[in-house]
Amino acid sequence: MYLSGHLDSARDVLEHHLALSPDDVPARHLLAVVRRGLSDPAGAEEALAPILGLANASIHHVAGLIARDRGDLDGARLRLRRSLICNPGHAGAWQALTRLKARCGAGALRAAAAAALSEPRDLFGWRRLWATSLTVAEADRAAVGRGLIGEAFARSNAFTPSSLEAVPLLFADWSEADTAPPVDTELEAGLTRLVEQIAGRLQGEADALAGLDRQTRRLALWWPDRRMAWVARMAMHGFGTAPGAGRNLRNARQVLAFGGMHRTLPSVATLFEAAVEAKASAFRSQGKAAPVVGHALGMQALCETVGQPIDLRWVDREVRVRIGDREIGYGFASPQVTGFVTQLFLHEPGLWRWMAGFGPDDVLLDVGANVGIYSIAAAGLFGVRVVALEPYRPNLEALRANIESNRLADRIAVLPIAATETETTGRLFHDGGAAGAAAQHFGVDTPEAPADEPFDRVDGVPVDLLVERGAIPFPTRIKIDVDGNERAVIEGMTRTLADRRLHSVRLELRWWKPDGRAVAQRVCSFGFRAAVDDDQKNLLFTRP
Repeated sequence: MYLSGHLDSARDVLEHHLALSPDDVPARHLLAVVRRGLSDPAGAEEALAPILGLANASIHHVAGLIARDRGDLDGARLRLRRSLICNPGHAGAWQALTRLKARCGAGALRAAAAAALSEPRDLFGWRRLWATSLTVAEADRAAVGRGLIGEAFARSNAFTPSSLEAVPLLFADWSEADTAPPVDTELEAGLTRLVEQIAGRLQGEADALAGLDRQTRRLALWWPDRRMAWVARMAMHGFGTAPGAGRNLRNARQVLAFGGMHRTLPSVATLFEAAVEAKASAFRSQGKAAPVVGHALGMQALCETVGQPIDLRWVDREVRVRIGDREIGYGFASPQVTGFVTQLFLHEPGLWRWMAGFGPDDVLLDVGANVGIYSIAAAGLFGVRVVALEPYRPNLEALRANIESNRLADRIAVLPIAATETETTGRLFHDGGAAGAAAQHFGVDTPEAPADEPFDRVDGVPVDLLVERGAIPFPTRIKIDVDGNERAVIEGMTRTLADRRLHSVRLELRWWKPDGRAVAQRVCSFGFRAAVDDDQKNLLFTRP
């Protein structure tokens, strides 16, 4: 009763003040608090109404509490989320949101876990996760593993000893988590594409990118138990990173928490392993999330390997890639090439790691160079000499155009031939695809060769002859991607393989098939040791 009398007086003073100064925002906010304390929700709403359009966390927090008092739980959640959009660390809004019955479940726990993982140095996030775990039903704790909540308790040393009684109740593991909530894949893919397009065109405009970052963060807070906003954030951050920037891995874990993708990601020891896991998931899944995650993690893994910032941006009809002070560009020669280079670091994380280990005296022989994605990178970003063999005309034209636009003619030699076992002229069978097409097959030019497939007549030359004639410098590294002609290519370079100046060979090969296994054993017979690199069909042969 005594307090009520003081609140009445405060209300009268504030109402008189606002009659004279109606635009005083703090006074309106305080009047709403006072009227709520007097159990007058309608009057509190009236006080706040003129200022609800402001981006002020405290205003929307009070509006959420008023809506909750009135039993409008949907309105309360809406206002409290807006409060968190304005200030993601607003303790009162988080507490009020957690107390809403509709939020006390697995969704609340996932939201708190994501907040803690996204800012691991923020003690408040870990305290919120621990507090939330004590408010949810026991069955809902399956959404977050014992280890994560245990870490939250360890970091949140401000809780009372009685909290220890709840530790045995915090059970379950990530692998035992309930089925993830449904994902609107069409909306997710649309949002992700939009963010990719915008971010790709804003590189170098710090203010605009910061604004986009805020927007995607707000989306993530608005729908904290849906993965699409976190996928959009990964799409945006897939355009640049720096050594030590852990946001890509944190965002990947948030994608995992809100929809699942590759359950082994939390246990991987390195960024490279995470990138390999994401790549495997991308090629198993038809969704948009996995490729975005794989590209961002592949970029971060390479960044940590080279120890320099990496940027990828769209300029006119090119994708530009910068590592440190070196930069290259890829033209959009076809839709297939465009799709490949916009997620450049998804496809071959092991190949990027391999190239990052090249030295200034290395020579790369790129057998089956296609449009020159990796030839250009090896020469322009890692500074080595390259010999590119590519017999398919559309690919050859795009390869030469890429070399010219990057001014790398002095570092990349192009030979329009197929690597073969014996010197011959043959038929390169193909499906007539545009630049970037693969799966061409070289066959001997004989009358019995099938005539119903489209083909180009090309020259085939063994690598050993190219080296011995001085047509190419001796290669210290060889990359082979010829889609089925591996045996003939290897048999045409046996003397090169036997030369210990050749350090390593990366070979795309279906080695689990009898023919592929014979090819792998043939390469190993020259003193190489084989290991699966970034997926099952990519083998890296190195000398012990």
